[in-house]
Amino acid sequence: MSTVSTLEDVPEAGSRRSLLWRRTGVVALTLLVAGGLLGFFGDRQDVVEGDSGESIHLTVTYPSVTRPGQDVPFEIEVTDPAGLDQEVTLALDADYLDIYETQAWYPAATDETRDGEWLYLTFGTEGRTTMVIGFDAYIQPDQVRGREGRVAVVEDGVPGRPVTFKTTLFP
Repeated sequence: MSTVSTLEDVPEAGSRRSLLWRRTGVVALTLLVAGGLLGFFGDRQDVVEGDSGESIHLTVTYPSVTRPGQDVPFEIEVTDPAGLDQEVTLALDADYLDIYETQAWYPAATDETRDGEWLYLTFGTEGRTTMVIGFDAYIQPDQVRGREGRVAVVEDGVPGRPVTFKTTLFP
């Protein structure tokens, strides 16, 4: 039997510092997995409401937190207890809509124009008191930064008070 030990060059068990780093890593990984299991890192939608004219009320359902490539909810509800005009024109923040890959608006707009700041969409309402407009879209896969958006009802050719919201994107 040989008198040379194979354990001569092996260092002793780790120091307190390396033990602390391992434990910190395990705790961080555990918190990350627990957060994922509890849904803290998933997509979220939110609702914002406000008045955009004398008697017109807007409710916007939008993605508050999402990731690129995801289908997201985006819906605008316009309400006027006295009844909406036969046509309602909405002004939407054109820069905000650039994060979306658009499929269609439901119902379809009867007219659409755009200036440097707003996208104007006109919808027929048939005089109803409430109109709901859905946006079938998903976040473009190449988007990396969220944006703030605004929606307003156009009255007398001018957008009213906008309802403001923000979408945050995570990779």
